[in-house]
Amino acid sequence: YLIIKALKGYSDNVVNQVHHLEKICKDQDHLKGSIFVDTTMNYNQDMSSIFLMYDGSQLISLLTMFVPTQHEAEITALTLPSQRGKGYFNKLLFKAVEELIKYEIPEVLFVVESQSITGKQVVKQLAAQFEYTEYSMRLDNRKYVPLAFNRLQYLKPSEQDLKRLIDTSMTIFEDTYEDAQIMIANIFKSDTRDQYLGVLNNEIIGMGSSSRDGDEVSIFGFGITPAFRSKGYGFELLHLIIEELRKSGLREIVIEVDSTNAYAYNLYQKFGFQIEVAYEYYRKKTKG
Repeated sequence: YLIIKALKGYSDNVVNQVHHLEKICKDQDHLKGSIFVDTTMNYNQDMSSIFLMYDGSQLISLLTMFVPTQHEAEITALTLPSQRGKGYFNKLLFKAVEELIKYEIPEVLFVVESQSITGKQVVKQLAAQFEYTEYSMRLDNRKYVPLAFNRLQYLKPSEQDLKRLIDTSMTIFEDTYEDAQIMIANIFKSDTRDQYLGVLNNEIIGMGSSSRDGDEVSIFGFGITPAFRSKGYGFELLHLIIEELRKSGLREIVIEVDSTNAYAYNLYQKFGFQIEVAYEYYRKKTKG
């Protein structure tokens, strides 16, 4: 008998079930990416963002949503190879879209690993429009060379710095006050995320964040304020962040970059990051 469960967060048991399903799909489809099993960055914690299809006690299909702002949801899905073609994804998608409409989230970004044939077939059937490719890059520690001198100082922010953080985020990423506030507040609440500030002459000129998952850590929300770009400060801020991570014993470090952002891509390559996975993003209106 088939059961659909809608969850707001992951229990340890569900994480184990997801990883088991993920391993079968990765082996079958020769994929490299991983499901993001953390809902703490979703802007609204009351929203169900995990949709699971069970046959009895066996997890056979899943759909997860990453919803960092109220503007769009990133959707990733997997179905057991032996259970494909039975409409399970569409059933989960229907439930997910109901939730998105309830919370007035207007658009969806379907995330598909570049070599996923079945994933591309699904987005074609949905008539979702290709938007961009994102690379997940991993640091080759053999190529990493610490800086002998850094013009920037590292500042570990506290909640007293919230206003400055929000202002810096709005300046760098051109996001709204509300989106910046929710994102930064969620980082402060999390046990697995940290925020980093780069300071030059007592002025915050750059910021970045990290998210730990076991022995691996990903850097995100990385940028320099417009007035200080193209001056080498991005390279130095990245060094500051990676030195802090290495002090914590973390060596498996990944970062993501939009394939159209040639400057950032070249910076990360120069640093010693190498492409590990490519993800394609396809956009569709929630009520389409």
